[in-house]
Amino acid sequence: MKTEKWTSFDGSERELVIWDDVASAKQKGVVQIIHGMAEYVERYDDFAKFLNQNGYIAAGLEQRAHKGAEIRGYEKGDVFEDTVKDNLSLTTYLSSRYDLPISVLGHSYGSMILQGYLQNSPSIKCAILSGSAARADLLAKIGCYIARAQKTFLSAKKPAKLIGKLTFGAFDKPFKSENQKNAWLSRDAAAVKRYTGDELCGYDMSIGFQVSFLSAMQRLIKDENVSKIDKDLPVMIVSGSADPVGGNGRFVEALYGLYLKNGLRKIKYKLYRDARHEIINEINKDEVYGDILEFIENSK
Repeated sequence: MKTEKWTSFDGSERELVIWDDVASAKQKGVVQIIHGMAEYVERYDDFAKFLNQNGYIAAGLEQRAHKGAEIRGYEKGDVFEDTVKDNLSLTTYLSSRYDLPISVLGHSYGSMILQGYLQNSPSIKCAILSGSAARADLLAKIGCYIARAQKTFLSAKKPAKLIGKLTFGAFDKPFKSENQKNAWLSRDAAAVKRYTGDELCGYDMSIGFQVSFLSAMQRLIKDENVSKIDKDLPVMIVSGSADPVGGNGRFVEALYGLYLKNGLRKIKYKLYRDARHEIINEINKDEVYGDILEFIENSK
C-alpha cells in the first residue's frame, strides 16, 4: 500500500491510496474503491490485498470531507457532486496509467457516489454496489428537510448531530442486547471494536455535507437519472439481510427493481443471510470476497 498526491478535476489535491503488489505479467485489471461515510480507504487493506493476490491492482481516494479535510466532515461546495466528479476523473487517470480494465466498488455512502457516477456513463468493466439502497422513505425525506433547515439557521460547518442520531444512532437499536456500540456494522465483534476505537471513523458529518448528500439521494432514484446508466454495464448489488441501511433488504430490493425497470440487462443481486452493513468485514467475508472476484472476472 502506498499513498500519493493526486490532482482532481478542479485542481484540488487529493490523497490517493494504491495497492499494486501484482507482477506486471499477471495484472488483469484495476479495482477502484469508493469508501463509505465517516471512514477512510485504508480500511479496505485486507480486501485490496486479496485483489492483489488475484491479479488486480486496487486504488481509492480519501473522499472529500473525510480524512485530511481541514474540518473533518465538512468541505465547501456540493460535496456529493464534486466527489462523483473526483471519482470519474480518477477512473480516467487509472485507465491511462495502467491501460487495464477498470472495475469500481462503492460501499455505503460510496455506493451512493457510485450510483451518481454510473449516471454519467463511464467507460468501465463493471460496478459493485455494496451496502447500498434506494431510499425515498419518510426518514430520508425528514433528514433532508432537517438538514436544509439547519443550514439556513446554523453554520454549514457545524456537525449534524441530530441527523447522526436519526441514522447511525437508530441503526444500533436492533442490536442493543449485544451491548456494543456500532454493532450494526458487523457480526464480527473485533472488527466493530476496531472501528469504534478509530478516531478517523464514526464522527458526525457537517450540516453542509448532509444537505448535499441527502438532496442527492432524492435525485439518484428518479427514473430520468437512472435511465442514463449504460444498459449493458454489468452491475452487482450486494448487501447483508440484517443491514439497517438497506432496510434489512427492503431498500436493496427496491434498488434492484429500479435498475431492472430502467432496462439494465446485466444486473446481479445478492443478500447475505444475517450479515450486517460492512459485508467485507463480516464473519463470512471470504464468501463475499469470492463472489465479488467472480463477478469481476466474469464481467464482459
